[in-house]
Amino acid sequence: MNKIYITTFIKAHNYGAALQAYALQECLKERGYISYFLNYKDELIERNYKIVKVNGKNLKQRLKSFIRSVIFFNLNFKHYKKFQLFEEKKLNLYPLKPQKAKYFYQENFDRDILITGSDQVWNYEITNGLSDIYSLNFGSEKTKKISYAASIGKNKIDDSLILEYAKKLSKINMISVRENTGKMILKEIIPQKDISVVLDPTLLLTKEIWTSKVQEMEAEKEKYILAYMVEEDKEYMKIVEELSNKTGLKIIHFDKRNKYRNVLRKAYIDGPLEFVNLIKNAEYVVATSFHATVFSIIFNNKFWIVPHKTTGSRVTDLLKKFNISNRAVTSLEEFKEKNYDENINYEEVNKILEKEREKSLKWLIDAIEK
Repeated sequence: MNKIYITTFIKAHNYGAALQAYALQECLKERGYISYFLNYKDELIERNYKIVKVNGKNLKQRLKSFIRSVIFFNLNFKHYKKFQLFEEKKLNLYPLKPQKAKYFYQENFDRDILITGSDQVWNYEITNGLSDIYSLNFGSEKTKKISYAASIGKNKIDDSLILEYAKKLSKINMISVRENTGKMILKEIIPQKDISVVLDPTLLLTKEIWTSKVQEMEAEKEKYILAYMVEEDKEYMKIVEELSNKTGLKIIHFDKRNKYRNVLRKAYIDGPLEFVNLIKNAEYVVATSFHATVFSIIFNNKFWIVPHKTTGSRVTDLLKKFNISNRAVTSLEEFKEKNYDENINYEEVNKILEKEREKSLKWLIDAIEK
């Protein structure tokens, strides 16, 4: 059997990145394939998740960043170690110790299969241009190259980068993306290529499989609202507070600081599978995150989404796919006009999910086998 190697953001210590990687690995394993993640150092990705960070455009910003890192050192350390443990215990890494990406460029990977995705592997702002490692711009002519659910994460590509995208991505044998927005962008750039839209890997695993992954974890003793905010958004925080006031439920959130009045606990140091378990058992989910939306759909939660201002197309495309665009709100005023306790027609959603899952799995297996 040909070996399968995956390139994605395994060093990004956020829940979506960790869980989409794990899901693709487990999905392939369920179907008899063994896959490995190319274990390389990606300094651009890793610097955002250091225990002590010094970020900013000027001295004042860098100083503030450093002071925050010192204040939250203990929390940052525990968060970092939890993700590192997940990476080491749950992901098949090749090799076990990370190497520089240039060493992988020197390998032929003859008759092997390279897969890039999912996540925002083609978002040039994250990877400082279109990275060779994520565009699979290495290997030999005998290497099969596939993108599965790759995301551009933006509504358009900068004009200065279009030729680079066209040159590199045209060498990939089979291309699939995660959002319709990404497909429309790529059809303009590489019209000679068939571009498919498939589900994020986390949606390839059924509710029953995800439940089996977290079945040994305890549920909270009281009902709660799960709040997950990727970047600070004041309107989002007002919506969470409003829902808490209306329901009387306490909030579990993932921020370092407590930003809400009625809090059950902070979950900042919880690992990726704990994140899944918290969504599974929540009464309501309020999030700005794509993957919080994904798991809310998988577990048939009541949820409300505040799309991210610059990368919100990922979430809005997903909601549109399942005919639940009404679950997205942008302001407290808009949320107040909704019935906060409105049920979602999960009978319809689950039918769409089952159909889309079957279609995406067929695409993936065909891409590997043919």
